[in-house]
Amino acid sequence: MSQWRGQFEDNPELEAALDKVERWYHVPVLLALFGFMLWNRVRSWQNFIVDGEVLFSGNDPWYHYRSTVYTVQNWPATMPFDPWTRFPIGASPGQFGTLFDQVAATIALIVGLGSPSENTIAMVALFFPAVIGTLAMIPMYVMGRRLAGRLGGVTAALVLALSAGAFLGRSLVGTFDHHVAEAFLQTIAVLGMMVAISAADRDKPVFEQFADRDIDALRSTVLWSVLTGFAIATYLWTWPPGVLIVGILGTFFLLRLIIEFVRGQSPEHTAIVGTIALATTGVLTLASMDTLTVNATRHSLLQPALAFAVAGGCAFMAWLARYFERESLDATLYPVTVFGIIGVIAGIASVATPGLFNFLVDNILRVIGFSVSPTAGTVGEAQPLDPASLYPRYGLTVFIAAIGVIAIVAEQFLASDPDGEELLVAVWGVFLLAATFTQGRFDYYLVFPIAAITGLLIGRLVSWVDLSGDGDIAPYEVLTVVSLLVVVVAPLLVVAPTPMDYGGTAGPGQGIENWDDSLQWMEGNTPAVGTYDSGGEQSLDYYGTYKNREDFDYQTGDYGVLSWWDYGHWITTRAERIPNANPFQQGTDVAANFLLAQNESEANDVLETYDEDDARTQYVAVDWKMTQVKAGRGYGGKFFAPPQFDEDSNQSDYYRPIVAESGNYFFNYRTQDYYNSTVVRLYEFHGSAVSPQPIVVDWEASTVNGQARRIPAETPLRTFPNMSAARDYVQQDGTAQVGGVGMVPGERVSALEHYRYVGSSNRTAYESSEHNRATLTEAQGLGLPARPVNGTCGANQTSAPISGTNYCTPDQVANVMHRNSPTWTKIFERVPGATIEGSGPANTTVQVAVPMRNTQTNETFTYRQTVQTDDSGNFETTVPYSTTGYDEYGPAEGHTNVSVRADGPYRFRAITVQNRSLTPVSGTTQVTEGQVIGENETASTVELTGPQTSQTVSTGSLSPAAVPADS
Repeated sequence: MSQWRGQFEDNPELEAALDKVERWYHVPVLLALFGFMLWNRVRSWQNFIVDGEVLFSGNDPWYHYRSTVYTVQNWPATMPFDPWTRFPIGASPGQFGTLFDQVAATIALIVGLGSPSENTIAMVALFFPAVIGTLAMIPMYVMGRRLAGRLGGVTAALVLALSAGAFLGRSLVGTFDHHVAEAFLQTIAVLGMMVAISAADRDKPVFEQFADRDIDALRSTVLWSVLTGFAIATYLWTWPPGVLIVGILGTFFLLRLIIEFVRGQSPEHTAIVGTIALATTGVLTLASMDTLTVNATRHSLLQPALAFAVAGGCAFMAWLARYFERESLDATLYPVTVFGIIGVIAGIASVATPGLFNFLVDNILRVIGFSVSPTAGTVGEAQPLDPASLYPRYGLTVFIAAIGVIAIVAEQFLASDPDGEELLVAVWGVFLLAATFTQGRFDYYLVFPIAAITGLLIGRLVSWVDLSGDGDIAPYEVLTVVSLLVVVVAPLLVVAPTPMDYGGTAGPGQGIENWDDSLQWMEGNTPAVGTYDSGGEQSLDYYGTYKNREDFDYQTGDYGVLSWWDYGHWITTRAERIPNANPFQQGTDVAANFLLAQNESEANDVLETYDEDDARTQYVAVDWKMTQVKAGRGYGGKFFAPPQFDEDSNQSDYYRPIVAESGNYFFNYRTQDYYNSTVVRLYEFHGSAVSPQPIVVDWEASTVNGQARRIPAETPLRTFPNMSAARDYVQQDGTAQVGGVGMVPGERVSALEHYRYVGSSNRTAYESSEHNRATLTEAQGLGLPARPVNGTCGANQTSAPISGTNYCTPDQVANVMHRNSPTWTKIFERVPGATIEGSGPANTTVQVAVPMRNTQTNETFTYRQTVQTDDSGNFETTVPYSTTGYDEYGPAEGHTNVSVRADGPYRFRAITVQNRSLTPVSGTTQVTEGQVIGENETASTVELTGPQTSQTVSTGSLSPAAVPADS
């Protein structure tokens, strides 16, 4: 701008105006960017108000809300232990109930004048992440300005404001999670370290000045180092697993001290910064420990120990540098010595403390090892980020930042006095890039080093524009500046206005909205915790204070609700019930083993292993996603996840892929283990017995790119007139299977006797585009027709693979695929069951059936079972559904107000063979609610009588045992 002023020396007013523009242009630009960032993050806030309540998106925000409400009621204390999750053990909140929740609680107390309502707290929580995300522009601007002046700062702020990466998604209204605070506070910590390093570079303090108490010479370095240590501790108070920042800083100091010494400079002043800053962090995190173990997810010994280790390492490297100088040793041996010592220490640690050593290595690899474990792979945010997705999120700034890092590294080798702040930002960026390619969750950090380095490079390029040296700016130079800004801004403008992309949402999402009414049903129609089977008052205070312990002592009437871990926080906060598993990934083994159990006895054993004498798991909550296999993009299936947590299971035990050679479509056919799994028997069959049907999935063996594959046969789905014909075809073909499509098993699935369907959500899975897309893709893989044939869509109408989008309707396709359970979420109760005793023909299979109706959704189904009579014609069976007496029991009595009720009595039917005739016999009986829940231990009775009709058999001889069970 000084060149411009030189052209207007005869116009003082214009020169003064230009001077003001030069000094203040960044202020209106930053205000505009600040306003845009806030608007872009809060504009969808009304979508999160549903029926007058705030609904957060995702899972973790709900537990943060619970932690915040607790802190409001017990300010400033956070929850030490929570018995309202991970039944029957309870859990420490760990990385929840940290500084993030304390700050939100404090704001809520201020807004609510000391006594905020839960709605006030929820509204504060709704906007809190958007405000933090917007405030992040301030340290971003300051960091860019330190690297490349005001233009560098404005450029960095511009990149942050317009980037559509994960940080945008994590800082929207409704995403009340610590992620946004993590990124914000880590950036402040790095910025603080930059300032401390700059102060040390300027003042060049040495350790002797501390002994001499040279306060004036030390003041600036010590002050900024202490503040930086406090900033790092603040970050770790918010997210204990953030100890990665200590490793980043340790790597920086290792490189910086080596570079300075090899360059012939004393590294002591830099070492002083590292020693003071990390020692301060160590002291502050030591004070906040809640466990004396080494734990990466809690305030443990890990955080202060690593901080003290880096502080001690900095002090040691400074001493070692002095030793080299005193002994006149070759400076090039310094890095060799340092790395040798590190190697020796690592070797000793691996032998002396192998457990601790392996723990550290495993956690390092988990964060920056470019690989993910099978169990971590079930978590969306732990998936590695596809490098190809960086450009859509950050435009050309990705490449600009990469060039900037290369330039910084080159400068460290070529410059006589390379800049320490720049090296710090480069190391920070490289670590975060590695972390992001290992776990996509770290993408919300990555935008900050990208923006800072982009600001650095653009600022430098612009400062080099005036090549003429005569004070005049040529037109091509102006065009150069404009072109640089366009290169940065233009790609970002394409993606910036869409907060729904790349992790953000414009509302709470289908998950919580479709689960919420079932959770509200659970809260209102099941007994309060502590009152199961007895009634009375709730035993656990929902926001009570409980001492930290390893295993909570639950009392009689307390009970758990089993579901997949994704839904645990919703069960705690919306139903006020205790989940067995939660998004802390606690209880996942229990949930996985139960959901995959192959028979009822095995499922009961899983629960009884963890149940206590006076507290049991009484309910199971499942949704359609838990039975949907994960087949590819667009699927919301979760069945793939439990096998990752079951040591005795593999995905291939439950479903196997058929993949087209062209890759245009695919299909997963199910094995019998899939249909025998408890989660499928509950959600899809409601505990009823299910028989196979004469439907065959057919494929061909092929080798593609050297790998054996199953590819679809010309007719992938075949139907036959009877089961014998279907099994004969499978035996002869060799690459086919009876059943395995939709909800058609290849073998009979027996009935459950102690689990009953009691309530549900009011929403159907058909309302979900995910469900419809999954079902349609499955149908497409089997070659079902895109258009109805003769006005219908049927499984016997096979054709070439579908192309285009004119499919049969979702209801029609779902019928083809035998998905007869459209309700989104279903609640099941574990009951003793009622005994039915009966008599009929000897050695005969008796069919048992009762028609059921869900009064919430009008959904109907028939519970079926079979039982065999003995030599005397007697039989006994246990059934989970009652037919009468519903109004006698409810939550006040410690039982369930069931919404799924019978439309009639139990019906019994058998067929005898007498004189070459099939003679049916039948009977009915009622089962009371008291009998099912164990309040009435008497058995219902039934006598099968007949004949009603007879059918003469023309050939052959029949015996009672020869009559098919499901005939």
